[in-house]
Amino acid sequence: GVVKNGIYKNLKLSKQQNWKSSIDTDLSPKLLGIYEEQVQKKIIKLKEDHGLEYLVNFGAGEGYHAIGLVKNDIFKSCLCFEMDTNTKNILEKNINLNEVDQKIKVYNEANFDEVINNFDEKKLEKTLFLVDVEGYEFQLYRKENLNFIKKSFHLIENHEDYIRDKKLISEFFEFMNGNFESEILHNTSRNPYTIDELKFLPDDERWLMMSEGRPCEMNWLIFKPCKNN
Repeated sequence: GVVKNGIYKNLKLSKQQNWKSSIDTDLSPKLLGIYEEQVQKKIIKLKEDHGLEYLVNFGAGEGYHAIGLVKNDIFKSCLCFEMDTNTKNILEKNINLNEVDQKIKVYNEANFDEVINNFDEKKLEKTLFLVDVEGYEFQLYRKENLNFIKKSFHLIENHEDYIRDKKLISEFFEFMNGNFESEILHNTSRNPYTIDELKFLPDDERWLMMSEGRPCEMNWLIFKPCKNN
């Protein structure tokens, strides 16, 4: 239950999982430290390039990113939002397991109100929003929230394939692209032959351990404050 390599090395994860599938297909890449590796690297680059210090994690799951980043002193503190009760319980256990309970606060459904209650304008300028809310991002990011988010940085997992309302999607992109500098982060390859722990495994098992169990190819959306904000 300890991450072996990478940016989140030494992160401890509870044996409890609460994903939709009875088979936890993403546990092996998490423990190997390569889960959403391109996201991890992008977070580090955004932090270093822009002096970011605080993290808001909408859809924190069991806390892989949030706890890994705070435990390894990459961010000073984090607000975690997780609406699923069972997953939230696991998140809180993992926070205690890693002894970062003084640096991470946990809330329920993603919302900007709690962020505003905790972060003033200066903090928001040094904040990264990491968002994985299964399509709710298209309702969460609205014009009425612009004043609170326009000076922050946002890394959002794109679930547009989950949404039937294409107007909602187009309105989201029109709004975000009109108020932020944007880019797309694509998934990247993994090389199981660089991981010592796997060298005695058969090829089939080795490659299966790279899988994150995704239903399709996915990407992440990055939004940076416009210079005129």
